Amino acid sequence: MLAGFEKRDELITMFVAVALDKGSIETPDELYLAVQLRQAFPEYDWRSALPQWHGKHMFAERNVGKLVSILCETSEENTGLFSSWHAQLHTVWDYVFDLYYNKERAAEVEAGRVMDFETLWERVVERGLFAAGASQFRRYWGFLLVERLLPHLSESTVAGMMSPNIVRALSDNIAVGQKSALVKVSMRTAERLVEVCEKNSKVGLAVLTHLLNQKSTIQASGPKQTNLRSMMASRIVAKLDGEAIVGYVSYLKEIFLQPGAAHGRDGVADPVAAINVSDRSVERQRAWAVDQMIRVARFDQLAASEEVTRGVVGFVTAYAAFQNGGQAAGKPELTPATRDYCATAVVGLVGELSRSSSQAAAADGTLWATAAIAAVLEGSGQPQKQQAAAKRRPQAAAAAAVVLPGFSETRAVLAEALGVLRMLEARGREYGASEGPVAAGNAQRVRALGLLVGNVAVLAGFSVNPQARSEFGEAIGELVECSEKMVAQFEAAKSKKKIKAAAEEPRPVEVLTDLVISFLTKDSHALRKLCEQVFAPFTELVTAAAVDAIVGVLQAREGAGGAEGGGIDAQMEALDAMDVDDDEGDDEGEDGGEEAGAGAEEVDEEVDEELRRKIQEALGSAGQGVDDTEEFDDEQMTVFDDKLAEIFQHKKQARTAARDLRISFGNFKLRVLDLAEVFLSRQSDSGLAIRVIRAVVDLARATRRDARSKAIHDRAVAVLVARRSRTPVGASVDVAEAAALLAFVHESARRAADKAEQRGLGAAAAVATRALLDAGAGDAVAAQCAATVRDFMTRQASQIHVDFFRVAGAKLHGAQWAVVWHAAAAAVREFGRPRAALNVFRQVQAYALAEVAAGSAAALAADADADVVAGAAGALVGGVRSAVLAVAEEVAAGSAAIDRSRLREIIELALAVFRRCVRCDGAMRAAALQALAPDAAWAAAMPALAACDGVRASTTVVRLCATLGSVDEWAAAIKPAKKREQQ
Repeated sequence: MLAGFEKRDELITMFVAVALDKGSIETPDELYLAVQLRQAFPEYDWRSALPQWHGKHMFAERNVGKLVSILCETSEENTGLFSSWHAQLHTVWDYVFDLYYNKERAAEVEAGRVMDFETLWERVVERGLFAAGASQFRRYWGFLLVERLLPHLSESTVAGMMSPNIVRALSDNIAVGQKSALVKVSMRTAERLVEVCEKNSKVGLAVLTHLLNQKSTIQASGPKQTNLRSMMASRIVAKLDGEAIVGYVSYLKEIFLQPGAAHGRDGVADPVAAINVSDRSVERQRAWAVDQMIRVARFDQLAASEEVTRGVVGFVTAYAAFQNGGQAAGKPELTPATRDYCATAVVGLVGELSRSSSQAAAADGTLWATAAIAAVLEGSGQPQKQQAAAKRRPQAAAAAAVVLPGFSETRAVLAEALGVLRMLEARGREYGASEGPVAAGNAQRVRALGLLVGNVAVLAGFSVNPQARSEFGEAIGELVECSEKMVAQFEAAKSKKKIKAAAEEPRPVEVLTDLVISFLTKDSHALRKLCEQVFAPFTELVTAAAVDAIVGVLQAREGAGGAEGGGIDAQMEALDAMDVDDDEGDDEGEDGGEEAGAGAEEVDEEVDEELRRKIQEALGSAGQGVDDTEEFDDEQMTVFDDKLAEIFQHKKQARTAARDLRISFGNFKLRVLDLAEVFLSRQSDSGLAIRVIRAVVDLARATRRDARSKAIHDRAVAVLVARRSRTPVGASVDVAEAAALLAFVHESARRAADKAEQRGLGAAAAVATRALLDAGAGDAVAAQCAATVRDFMTRQASQIHVDFFRVAGAKLHGAQWAVVWHAAAAAVREFGRPRAALNVFRQVQAYALAEVAAGSAAALAADADADVVAGAAGALVGGVRSAVLAVAEEVAAGSAAIDRSRLREIIELALAVFRRCVRCDGAMRAAALQALAPDAAWAAAMPALAACDGVRASTTVVRLCATLGSVDEWAAAIKPAKKREQQ
């Protein structure tokens, strides 16, 4: 309209001055007006009209800061500029999407050097509208923008669009059960995303594999709720078939082989190129393709998963081991960084697949580690044949040459490992085809051995770290020998032959245990977790020497082992001396007193002398002849400052090394604790379990007062608390060892730090108690229980709690509870009376202990002999009754003062004991009713108690007293549980 107008430029200048406040653009309205004017009149001098905007286009990367402020509608300078909120996106976003996704504007984008859409999306949406702490209104806009972008979504744009903050916000709002506007728009966005994925299988797989790697897809908040990951998986997987999955993997391989193909073929505005990692570098796009392939291979819910896994393992292995994957040429050629990335990916993929019960091997029993190693060794051929082939076809020979770092050193051990792996696979198929529990157990063990050997071999062959390759390569020889001897042991047991071995030669399971423990120190997370998985089927074969290896680590003091430097204790003393700043406060807090203060002063003096000596040595001639009162000149002061900084840097590095060593050893103990838990969970009935439990209890006690070892303490307590079976402890248990453990646990429980530790110690006591009772040593259990109860009732510092005894009886069968009943009866008879215990609270705990024992009434009545049941029931009910009678008489007479709440607790606990016993049929009910028979003292004491001054004000206690007064009547009226069930 203004094309032929003479005053066009003047008119535009005036318009800009009025409408845009002389080029000051702060709102989306102004931005939209400016871009429309620039698009309509590109020949106008916009650089002068809009001096604050740089570049040929307003969406140039140099303007991203201003664009973020405008598009997110935030302003630090003028907070009232965006005070109102609107529910719809601003019209300027129509221009943004048209700019990037209208291919007719490709020339404009290229000429104006417009920033990548990925950059704009990350700054405005990911880090702006979905930033941590962003308001619900801005996140609402963000979801609307995601909806606008979904029609342009492709498999290559998923990583850029589904950024962490967006995924987190989408998942959070889907998981909640509210119906706010934000939740509704997020649900609508997720539903449209699913629809896009269902229409395009490649996009669906890209989204699914991307979400599998996102930790922010939280769980649903309720049983009827869902989360983003499950929603996507259930809908997308149902639409995928084997052909679609194979096609997606083929697409990823194409991206890896020809990264340039991922760029837009029709111009720079192609949607594929809009948010594509290939825009950054070829290496990053290839890494993305490898990651996507691995995620598909690891997702076992997909159809044709074995076919996909086999292809991915072969592809990534080929491009890790061979130049251009064994092909004669590559476009472009792989860089060493890409090959190293592929090698690391092989290690991770094999490790993750090995830990999966459904994906550890192919259908024919071939382990994925075997496939990877065989591909390298068999693809490389024999050295003599390689030399002959190189003369005939140099280019092809170069393509088939293995380029793995250090392959010439690891080739021999890899070949050795491959032979053992195929032997173990053959044995596994043989044992799997046989029937019987022994064959099934051996099949699990050879599979576990194969997984361990295979993973260590892959680490030796594909690690990019030379030290790791060397360490794992050395371990292969021991693993191979251990595997061969283990299989020989299985074969000998099958044929009932004895294997002659040297007297001092360790058994295969002992060697395996040592190797597993050594692998727990490695950096590979997958290998460490696999070690626990491998150790589990061998727990039945574990010997005392193997258990001692685990116990030795748990009992070792923090530090590094070794004969040099005086062993663990000596090295840690040296490290603690280096770390004076960290340890002085803790030691002083424990020891206290003048001696600690004097020792600290001596340490300070020694440190000062040492520091002075090092300074003099470092300065050399610069420090000689300088009196304490003489000042340094500038040059000497500069030298002094540099040397002093060097000395303190060295001391700081020493302290850091000490701290790192302590952390590393603590992590090592945590991993060995996991190994101990595996053994205890599967062999809690073994006599060797006593030894492991003692070590775990020792560790829990040693770390309970050290804040730096809290994680170890909590883990040790968790190992003790973990649920164990109620099977009898084996006959191989050492009674003296079990008795020592029980005494040690009871002694530790008296000084426990908290209730969690109490429960852990109670679980340890349960194993020792069951072992002693199975061995007929009930007197030792009774004596220990009596000593612990007496300690709690009479000593102020005792930390015993009733929960300790509740947990300690977890492994007992019914008849064995009689020991606990008699101990509880003695406790309540002696300490349930007034003034017998340290205070009224401890007195109440005597009744609580009786109630804990009465909780096993049904089990005791069902499993024990009638005489045992009658004796236990008579003792417990009679003891509680006599103690309650003494309390009632003294409170009524005014000679004992007990708070009404405590009195109420005593009566309620006593009534609970009575009810539990009379509900059982047979000897227990008869003995309980006999002990509750009325007498004159009981009939007089209960009304007197209810009428005394301190009690009659409480209607609840008065009612309870009335119930006690007629206990014989209502107890007789209660029908036994068995009779009620029959009726």
